[in-house]
Order: sequence, then C-alpha cells, then structure tokens
Amino acid sequence: MTYLEMLEYIYKERPSGKITLGLERIIELCELLGNPQHSFRSVHVTGTNGKGSVTKLLSNLMIEHGFQTGAYYSPHLSSFKERILVNEEFVPDELYLECFKEVQKFAKQMDQKGEAHKPSFFEFTTAMAFCIFQRTKVETGAIEVGLGGRFDATNVLKSDVAVIVTVGYDHMHILGDTLEKIAFEKAGIIKDSIPTVCGETKPGPVEVIKKVCEEKRSELHLLSRDFIYENMQMKLNKNRFDFKGLKNFEGLELTLNGEHQFLNASVALQAFLLFADRMGFEVKEEAVRRALKKTTHPGRFEVVGEKPRYIFDGAHNAPAAASLKKAVNTYLQGERLAGLVGILDDKDKVGVLSQIAPLFQRLMITRPVSHRATNPQETYEIARRYNDNVSFEPDPVKALETLKEERWSTIIITGSLYLVGYVRDYVLDGKLEPEWAIAG
Repeated sequence: MTYLEMLEYIYKERPSGKITLGLERIIELCELLGNPQHSFRSVHVTGTNGKGSVTKLLSNLMIEHGFQTGAYYSPHLSSFKERILVNEEFVPDELYLECFKEVQKFAKQMDQKGEAHKPSFFEFTTAMAFCIFQRTKVETGAIEVGLGGRFDATNVLKSDVAVIVTVGYDHMHILGDTLEKIAFEKAGIIKDSIPTVCGETKPGPVEVIKKVCEEKRSELHLLSRDFIYENMQMKLNKNRFDFKGLKNFEGLELTLNGEHQFLNASVALQAFLLFADRMGFEVKEEAVRRALKKTTHPGRFEVVGEKPRYIFDGAHNAPAAASLKKAVNTYLQGERLAGLVGILDDKDKVGVLSQIAPLFQRLMITRPVSHRATNPQETYEIARRYNDNVSFEPDPVKALETLKEERWSTIIITGSLYLVGYVRDYVLDGKLEPEWAIAG
C-alpha cells in the first residue's frame, strides 16, 4: 500500500461528512491500541477561532524547551500530513502506513458490530496521530480539537491544561444556537483538577465556563483578569507586545499577523506556564522569544510573494472575517485589493461577506474544493449585496489567473481553508498536490 492509497481508504471508507456524536467509538479504538494517548503529556486546545494558532504556538514553545513534541491539527491546508507533526515536521510515509494498518485492523473489528460502531474519518485519524506520537516517543503534545470539545475524538486525552481560546457562532447545527450552549460544548474538555485557560471575555460564555470549572475543581485563568497583553505594535510579520501573567515578558516579537494573534499568543503563554508548572520544568525567556518569533501558521494572514503579493487567510466564519477586516485596515490601509473568496455551504455566508466583501475593489467568487461546497452561486448572489464589482468563476485556478491577468498587486484569498489550501498549493508549487483528487 502507498501513502495515496492509504488516503483513498481514509477518505472513502471513513467519510468525513458524517458526524455521529459520542466518545464510545474513539474510547474503544484507543483501548484496542493500548491507549497511546496516555504515553505523553499534553495541552488540549479548543475555541471557535484561534485554536490552530494557539496549538502552533504551544508546539513551538514545547520544542524550544527541548521536548520531543507532537502536534495535531485540523483541518489541513494542502496535505493530510499537516495534521500530524512531530517537532513541527512531517513524519515519514512508512510510519503513516505502519500506524494506519494498526488502526485499520481494530477499526475493521469495530465495523463488524454495525454502522453505529464504525469509526469516523476524524476518529480514525485521531487514533493514527496518537499511535504515531507513541512510536516517535513524543514527550509533550499540543492537541487541537476538531469540533466542539465534549464529544470530540481528541477528548480521550488526559491533558495537563485545557484551553478555550474563544467562543463564537459556528457549527451551530451541532453545537447549539447560543453562545452559552457552544461554550458548554467547548468546556467539555475541562478535566477534574487540571487548570483551564480562557481567552473569551463575553459574560454569557464565561459564566458557563466558570460553572464547569467549579464543578470540575479546575483553576480558571481568564484573559483580562489573570493575564493580559498590552503595548501592542503592529507591523506586517513583525508585531510586538508585552505579556503579564504567571510570568511577565516585555517586547515579545510575534510573526503571526493580526491583532487577534496577541490574544492567541497570550492564551498560549499562560497555558504553557501552567503546563511547565505541572511538568516541573523552568520556562526560559529566550526560548519563549524564539518560539513566538518562529511561529507561523499557513493560511492565517500569511503573506506570499511580491508581484503579485498574495495574502492567504481562512476567514471561514463571522469572527474570523472580523479579524481579517481589522488586519486589512491595519496593514493594508489605502491599498487597492482584489479578493478571491469561496465559502462552504454550512457557514454563515452573510456574516462573512457583509464584513469582507466591501474591502475589495474587485471580488471574484469561486467554489472551495469540498463536498460541503455545492452552491457557490448562492455565495455569488450574497456577495453582490455588498460589492458592485463581483464575478463568478467556479474553478479556483481559473479565477486566480483572471485576477493575475488584471494585474492586481495584492490578491487576498479567503473564506474557506479548503480554498486557501488549494490556491496556496498552486501558487507555491505551480501545481496541485495529488491528494486533492482524492479529497475533493
């Protein structure tokens, strides 16, 4: 079996479009594997927005302090390999295949019990990640929740710190239609007697998180109460701020762009300081500075090239769109911009487009490469409400080439991480990963 054949199986036999809530399958699958998720110490990260960046920051903080570190992300941009990293690097195909065969063996046993017992795409890949981390002798892990928290497959972890970055409206058909209900689902990762770090400040969701922490005897660390960021200076790819929390740092440099990244970095720092306390190691200032400066997160206001200059940003929901709008007004004020936008059908298209469509002098709507994007025409019709210069081209590559022919100096690709990954792949390599033919 090859790596691509492995992916073919995962995508086709473990379809990602089907979500059946519950931890029973992942618990059984991990038990059959010998519970590899208990072989390393970890920080568990959820949040409507920011969880990927916080996980990246935590991973680099762990690496810079000398730990063999596993990091688990979802979704990926271009390659499935981006989901499971050891020391922020891809693992060999051979290791993927070894762990795939091990997980597949037990998953097939579970399949025999009926459809309700069949491990899903995310459960299968989560088990693979834990298997890979065990085999590579990972000591610490930064683990990102896929969706929600309470019933997410990653919630089989016995983490040392729980992190809830933000609470906003997304995946409401699964998580609930109020911020309080969504907060309750995310608070499901809080474990008995372990600390929790929260970057959310809205009273409703914070009260829910406080209540869960009280029930679980979890010490809660709240942004603005227990830790803060201040003295922000914003320059593209070179942002500075001061942090005050369990330990204070002045003049930290952050390569990640956007005002929201100060929040993400502060949440990550407070969580890491708690993690270090539980692990019993000393946090070194120079290692912290190196980690923050080296952390990049593809597809999050990422700048690529010069003529034209591409900016990739996965503004896939209303809070992320607000962050993109603020970043554009901070870093690109007064510039003429073209936008290439595609949004999944189950997202808040009005909430996203009402904020970002007016930013562009030229807007091209396209279709993200996903089974969750079957109605790009609807996206186009909504976009026309907020921008007078809108075109529709369902093929993302053709849409990008049209904007290049029009000689726009800055093109922003946004609206869906599926679109961002696809176009970014094409821009960086001049071709597309063969994985897209399987995943699409």
